[in-house]
Amino acid sequence: MMGIWKRHTGIYKEIAKVDECIRLALKSNQQVLASAVNDLLSAGGKRIRPAMVLLSGGFGINNNEEKLIPLAAAIEIMHMATLVHDDIIDQSDLRRGRPTVRNRWGNQIAVFTGDFLLVRAFSLITQSVSQDHMHALANTIKVICEGEIDQFQSRFKKTFSELQYLKRIARKTAVLFALSCQVGAMESQCDVDTVRNLKKFGYNFGMAFQITDDLLDLGGDPELAGKPLGSDFREGIYTLPVIYTIAHPLYKAQIEKFIGRDDLTDYDVLKVGRLVKESGSLEKSRNLALRYLERCHESLRRLPDKPEKDALRELLEETISRKY
Repeated sequence: MMGIWKRHTGIYKEIAKVDECIRLALKSNQQVLASAVNDLLSAGGKRIRPAMVLLSGGFGINNNEEKLIPLAAAIEIMHMATLVHDDIIDQSDLRRGRPTVRNRWGNQIAVFTGDFLLVRAFSLITQSVSQDHMHALANTIKVICEGEIDQFQSRFKKTFSELQYLKRIARKTAVLFALSCQVGAMESQCDVDTVRNLKKFGYNFGMAFQITDDLLDLGGDPELAGKPLGSDFREGIYTLPVIYTIAHPLYKAQIEKFIGRDDLTDYDVLKVGRLVKESGSLEKSRNLALRYLERCHESLRRLPDKPEKDALRELLEETISRKY
């Protein structure tokens, strides 16, 4: 997560505690499982979700670090589990520029690793979250699973709308960001309005974050993305820039030649990247991401003036500056 918070560096100390909590929670005497988990941990990550838990907790009257650190760790472990399972379904060989668990250990070990992560996450949650808030956590996992299945079933479909895409990324990505803010606020006894505004902030941030990620998949730097360019398109996952290009009267026929195919070459993927750029679909998608980020600013304006508010604003600035 280096470089995200430029002025609020205190968050790094808290995230270091979260990382230590994650390491302790994921210890295993089973050698292969321990190695697979160590691979995941060494790959790093921005730790945005646990940071949101901690920052949201800062708005409450009972900012209890002993409760928030395990909760933040649990949410990050849940996120790690979804990535491991994602890589199995997508047959991905790279994640964050490193071999995936399935690539190194096979699908069977990857399935067990993902399951292990989920169990350890829920173990932490039961120790740190009140019973009243357990339902929100369980429901979020359910929604994420439904979103993943929806994405898998919609692969290579030649007709896929903007609304369907937005619903998909809401379930796949935005709900976990929303949950991160919501539980951090609730467990710190924030008032109802603050909880609601933080949850909205997390949701809209998640929407913007995923749209931006999808821009990077087709128009970004593969070195920065940590995976080959056009990975989603190759897997038949058609993201917003592709949907906009299909809807463009001058580019529809050109891009449809590549839709629904599982035999694409590197040249084909480069051609698709050029089409979505020339059609203005990358810029149109980015403008939608910016609209979601403006909703985040609206939520921030309704929050109490605290240092955590400025830190969340920095996070928005970092998201806007991501290049494609």
